Formats: sequence, structure tokens, C-alpha cells
Amino acid sequence: MSVYRPAPWVRSLYRLKQLSLFLGLLSSLPAGADLYERLDELPNHLRSGGIPRDGIPAMTNPRAVPPDSALYLLDTDRIVGVLINGQARAYPHRLGWKHEVINDTLGGMPLAFSLCPLTGSALVFDARTPDGDQRTFGVSGVLLNSNLVLYDRNEEDTLYPQMVHAAISGKRRGERLVPLPAIETSWQLWKMLHPHTTVAQASSGLDRYPSYIQALYPQETYNTYPYGDYRTNQERIMFHPSTADPGSALPAKESVLGLHHHRQQKAYPLARLPDRAVINDVLGDLAILIVYDKPHTTGVAFNRSLDGQVLEFECSTQRGDLPLYMRDRQTHSIWDMAGRAVDGPLKGRSLRLLASHNAMYFAWSAHWPESALWAGEGLLPTAKD
Repeated sequence: MSVYRPAPWVRSLYRLKQLSLFLGLLSSLPAGADLYERLDELPNHLRSGGIPRDGIPAMTNPRAVPPDSALYLLDTDRIVGVLINGQARAYPHRLGWKHEVINDTLGGMPLAFSLCPLTGSALVFDARTPDGDQRTFGVSGVLLNSNLVLYDRNEEDTLYPQMVHAAISGKRRGERLVPLPAIETSWQLWKMLHPHTTVAQASSGLDRYPSYIQALYPQETYNTYPYGDYRTNQERIMFHPSTADPGSALPAKESVLGLHHHRQQKAYPLARLPDRAVINDVLGDLAILIVYDKPHTTGVAFNRSLDGQVLEFECSTQRGDLPLYMRDRQTHSIWDMAGRAVDGPLKGRSLRLLASHNAMYFAWSAHWPESALWAGEGLLPTAKD
């Protein structure tokens, strides 16, 4: 029996039709599709971090102490500082290395500080329930793209990858945690910015764990970084990202300051920013201001719109208690690096701090491969005060 074999032109027409269907499928996908459109598939990318759930014990409501009581901290130590309702608090990296999650309340608002040592990312989230009570989170023991995954202690099947901060499982799937504005800086500079700050105390906030667990965390356990040369060894990525390959524009472990706005992202490589940088930039429809102090490796992001007016800033020669001051070109007011106008027509006003965070470039680029990367734009010369 003969076998029917279509003519070459028929086969070409069939392949053209298949290609048309494929292109049609691609065009039906959301423009700029990112991880928020892929939440259903993310559980397939989870990897065990080699520890069980709560194998790293999160802190809950640690003691808040004044700076002179935080004897385990050095001025050069990295902290993440938060200001809520006029109250300032520092969450040291030393605590994050050992606990990764700190559940706390500041200025009457429940929050959750999180630090992933494997991606260098520290984020603070609004942890209020709909009724205003405190939600608490723990360390799940699994990772996404080498990044910490939190779990909700009240709904233990609900998982939140830290850098995506959207639930990928459980009845809250799709719900996003709200990041709070925070500043990653040195302990010394944070105290200069907020002299009345408190700080989370070591060896506290572990009451929910049995005494033998608490005994593993005397104050001296926070004296050393537990991952050897991980932060500087560019080849050492313990859990390779799987949702996308990391970018190659920067060294893997180079730290970037990253921002999100309406499905757009932009990253600022800290090592490539000049000292006392004042950058006027735009992300989508958001006018942003990036300021950077190199000695304290501190990048801060603000909304530079005030009362409907977009301000343009330049570094000022003003000198004072802080390392960096700015002047806006519209009113010639002087601003400090905390976004506070300290002189001029706008004295007493403040810019709105934006939620941003530092991360190692390999992790940022794997999560957000379409992210823009700062290339020198928006950097104005120092003002001639």
C-alpha cells in the first residue's frame, strides 16, 4: 500500500501555518512578562537549602535597646534601618546571618525584616493582618533562585520568596507582601541620621523555641560571618538560579540597589557610582532620586516629586553632620541625604523614601532579566552654592 507524501509546497505551507500559530501564541503573552505572571510555575523551581523548616530560627519581637547597649555591633557593621511613625530602628546583618527573619513591631506597625545571605538581599515587609494584628514569618528551608523563601506561621502552606514577595502556594497564592522603605547602611551612618534610634538586640526574640535552641545563640555567636568567602568569591553560587540565567554585565556578587515600579525594574551598581552621587532619574512615570555615599556604601532612593512639582537635584558643597547634602534647582533649598530640607524655602519638608533594596547582581538579574541597568544617566555636577 502506498504511503501518502505531501508535496514540498504543502509541507512548506504547513510549517508556515505552524510558525504563524506559534507567533500568535507569543503575541498573546503579556508584554514584559515577569515572575508575577509565572507564580503558578515557581513552586517547580524551589530547591532545598539543606535545612528543615525552622532549621534557622526566626526572631520574634526581640528586645529593642539604645545604641550604647548593642555591644556586639561595630560602627562599620551593615544594618538595615527603618523609620515608622517617627521611630527609628536598626536590624543588623549580624542578626540576619543567623536568623534571616525578624518579626517585630515599630511605631505601632508590625513588620518583618528579612535577610538572605546567599543573595545579599535585605527587605522589610508590612506584616499587618487585615485586622491590624501581627503576622509572623519563619524560614521555610527552601530557596528560589538561591533566595530565601519565607513561610507564614499562621498558614504554613503559604510560601513567599523574599525577592518576589508574592505567595506562590496556599490559599493566599498571588497575594503580595508590601515592602517598606528602608536604608541599608553602616551602623555609624544610621546613628548619624537618627541619633535616637533603637536596635534589635542579639540573643533575644527566641522565646518560641526550646531552651536548647536558644542556648545555641549566645551573643558571641554573632561575631563572625558564617559563609566564609561567599560574598567575594565570584564563582561560588551555591544554588544556581533556574527561572532565568544570571546576567553577565556585572560580576556575580557585585551589589546593586534595585527598584520596582509598575512592572519595571532598574538597578544601580553601587561599586560604579561616584562618591556623593546625586542622580535624577525616571522609572516609568516615577521621578526618582538616587543618592550615594561611598565611604558608608549607602544608596538611598527617593521620589523627587513634591506637591506635584518634579525637583531636580545636584550635590551641594554644604557641610554638616552628614556626609552628603543636596540642592534642588527649583527653589535652591538645601537637603540632607535623609531627604530632609534643612535650609531654604522648603525647610522642614521631606522627600518620600522609596522601597528599594540591595542585592547581589546574579540574583537581581536572574529574578528580573529585563531590568534596566544604570549607565551614568542623570548625574549632575556639584552645585556652586
